[in-house]
Amino acid sequence: MSQSQTMARGMSLVELMISVVIGMFLVAVMGSVYLGSKATFNAQDSVSHLQDSGRFAMDTMARDLRMSGFRGCMSQVRGTPLTNLLNTPTALLYNFAEPVWGSRSSGGSWSPALGTPVSGLSPLPAGDVLVVRRPVGSGWALTAQMAAGTSAMSISATPNITKGDLLLAADCAGAVVLQATNDTPGLSSSVAHLTGVAGISPGLSSADLGRGLAHDASLWRMQTVIYYLAASVRRGGQVALWSYTNPSYDGNPSSVELVTGVERMAITFGVDSNADYAADKFQGAAGVSDWTQVVSARIDLLLSGNADNSVTKAQPYRWDGAMVVPIDKKLRTTLSVAVSLRNTVP
Repeated sequence: MSQSQTMARGMSLVELMISVVIGMFLVAVMGSVYLGSKATFNAQDSVSHLQDSGRFAMDTMARDLRMSGFRGCMSQVRGTPLTNLLNTPTALLYNFAEPVWGSRSSGGSWSPALGTPVSGLSPLPAGDVLVVRRPVGSGWALTAQMAAGTSAMSISATPNITKGDLLLAADCAGAVVLQATNDTPGLSSSVAHLTGVAGISPGLSSADLGRGLAHDASLWRMQTVIYYLAASVRRGGQVALWSYTNPSYDGNPSSVELVTGVERMAITFGVDSNADYAADKFQGAAGVSDWTQVVSARIDLLLSGNADNSVTKAQPYRWDGAMVVPIDKKLRTTLSVAVSLRNTVP
């Protein structure tokens, strides 16, 4: 055989098979690396999602808790006289004498019992209900002294105060909860507070604030926020943290799905029963007899990731002192934060 014929000879069958095996091995290795990297990315993405969602939920509720019980210049709940002129001053949405309120489901019933409008929100028993009463935004200083307790209040012109808004008028001597009853209170720079005005709810039981407020007084819009767990509308089959606000100012919706994937929520209240402005005991909602004595609250949340099989096996977690083993393979985390109700302490 000539030299030229020898050099032109192709690969043998054995050499071809070895090349194929090597190639398949390299593809398998690269595929394994890819799948491992993808799994790591998905796990990190789930962890990041849980952390972001948990941080947003905690920050939102903690901010509202810190502002609950606001009384203006003298902000201590038990140190500042509060007069509520609304027709239903003890109703859940209007009881601004109590900074917070809560309820917990046990054995198929809620304690304390759910009233309007919470019962209509269909909260799930997997989470407590938390009600927070707080101011909205900054206040407006009075620009002139009131001639009498029934006089309209003069403020700088603003489009933010409208007919029917719930307001807190306060100075360093006391605070009054009322409702704007004229058509354009903010734009006209004059806030009236009359009884028997049609088209507003709940209306006023008296038009007299008890005294004429001076330049050192200010007005704030007030709002009640209800936090609860309910079925998610973003992702079917999941539970979400919702908020319901009344009134809903500035065109914002009343009901908002805040965070999807919150499976459990527990609120524990720090109660000061001996008036030393420190919590003597921590109780669930059913154990609180006087909501004006609440000086702190602890929020516990259980959050789950978006997808099943994000972990290789069921991930146990501790809730309410017990270990729970889920039946799925979702990534879960528990978060807890303690918040001082700063308007209830010096």
